[in-house]
Parts: sequence; structure tokens; C-alpha cells
Amino acid sequence: MLKECLTPSVKHGGGNVMVWGCFGAGKVGDLYRVKGILNKEGYHSILQRHAIPSGQRLIGANFILQQDNDPKHTSKLCKNYLEQKQAAGILSVMEWPAQSPDLNPIELLWEQLDRMVRKKCPSNQSNLRELLLEAWGAISPDCLNKLTARMPKVCNAVIAANGGFFDESKV
Repeated sequence: MLKECLTPSVKHGGGNVMVWGCFGAGKVGDLYRVKGILNKEGYHSILQRHAIPSGQRLIGANFILQQDNDPKHTSKLCKNYLEQKQAAGILSVMEWPAQSPDLNPIELLWEQLDRMVRKKCPSNQSNLRELLLEAWGAISPDCLNKLTARMPKVCNAVIAANGGFFDESKV
């Protein structure tokens, strides 16, 4: 076989790529590729280089940062950093209850992004990264606004169900 006649491919999809992203005000923020395992230092870097700049660009001063209680998010390193930014009036960190149902609207956006990319049948990791960025840029403001608008209804339903199951289609 001649090496120049071979094309790298992945049998079952395009492999995987871990990304961090955010959205607000009907627009997507940065989509950052995470290489390797994300630890507290890596998340701290994301806060500095992507989360805060995106929040300021999308929302402005004193934007609200929503994150879950992942140990990286609640590490002393990240917590202290965010407290400094909060004290400086740059952002407000939304309180997120421990052991809460996963209600973060970004989770639904990840599902949509996954569906959009799978339709394009990525052939390798490089192609997957390209398709992710393309799909991220194609997410409509209407979609993002719907995700944000559903939050109060879903939170009220969780409260009414005392944290238990509820049928979102009836909310």
C-alpha cells in the first residue's frame, strides 16, 4: 500500500473532542477545545481566557455566570478567583444548589450541537473540530432565547416536585 493513497478515517463517527462553551443574550460565546483531562487549573484558565471575556462581550458588566457544582468549579482556586471578579463588579455567580437536577440550559445546547454535527458524519478528529465550530456558529438566537426562557418554568416545576420527577411537556 502506498501511504499517499490512504485517508485517515474513524469507523464509528469522528472520535470525540471535549469542548467548553457558553451563551447569553441570544448569542454564543467562545467554543474552546479542551485537550486532555480538565482539572481546576484548566478550568481557571478557561474562566480567565474564555468565560469572563465572553460574558463581558455578550452581556456586559456584572453579567451572571451560571455553572454547576462540579469540583473544578467549586475548587478554592476558581472560587477565590470568581469572588475577586464579583467584588470588582465584573460578574455575579449564580448560586447553584448541591445535588441539584442538571437544569443548566447549556446541556440542552450540547445535545443540539451533537445532533447537528452527527448529521454531517465527521470522518476524523480534525473534521469533527471543524464541524463543531461550524455548527456552533450556526446556532440561532431563537434557539438560545428559548433555552433561556424555559429556565424559570423548569425551576418552578422542580421546586413543585420537591426535586423529583416532573414531565417537562406539561410545564
